[in-house]
Amino acid sequence: IALAASVMAQDKAGLLKEGKDSNGDGKQDTWMYSNNNAKIELIEADENGDGTVDKWRKFDSQGTAVKTESDSDFDGTLDTWMFFEGGKKARVEKDRDNSGAVDQWQHFNPATGKLTKVEVASKSDKPDQIILYDDNGKKASMEQDTNGDGNKNIWVEYYPNGKNKLVAYDTKGADGQTGSDGKPDVWQKFGEDGSKGQAGFDTDGDNKADVWQ
Repeated sequence: IALAASVMAQDKAGLLKEGKDSNGDGKQDTWMYSNNNAKIELIEADENGDGTVDKWRKFDSQGTAVKTESDSDFDGTLDTWMFFEGGKKARVEKDRDNSGAVDQWQHFNPATGKLTKVEVASKSDKPDQIILYDDNGKKASMEQDTNGDGNKNIWVEYYPNGKNKLVAYDTKGADGQTGSDGKPDVWQKFGEDGSKGQAGFDTDGDNKADVWQ
């Protein structure tokens, strides 16, 4: 993860710099760099007014957004990256714990701007939780590896109101001794109001609920 102070490897030579005071405090806090065709290729911003640039918005030679990098907690280290496709937001990566590694990936539909998927890494550099969203940007399902063995062991389906509809568990690794196989063997249904419904159990090892109670 790059230090914010040294992030700009982009060559500013030949670009026209223009500064402005965006919040009216009498100090410049935003700087725009334009090419000979009057297209902005870079915008730098000091978002907390401490005199240090902490956000960089990058554009191609035609002025189309390509990437934004920022130090959102103002500690001098980059922690958020936004990527664009055709000038539309497509992905956001974050280092939420300032460990020096990206641990959250947000995916968007560039055409609609809606969130489609979120991946979270809490135990290693690989995602152990994946949340999928429907076309309206609402949570549809989630799967997670809660014990760090590399296999998903919990799956959730959601109602449109965000409440759990069905939760499935792989309990074979719950005791820390028997390894999970990444397949559910217990299911819990819920009503749309959050009330518990029937529970299902796989008693013959075929990963299908054959007993409901």
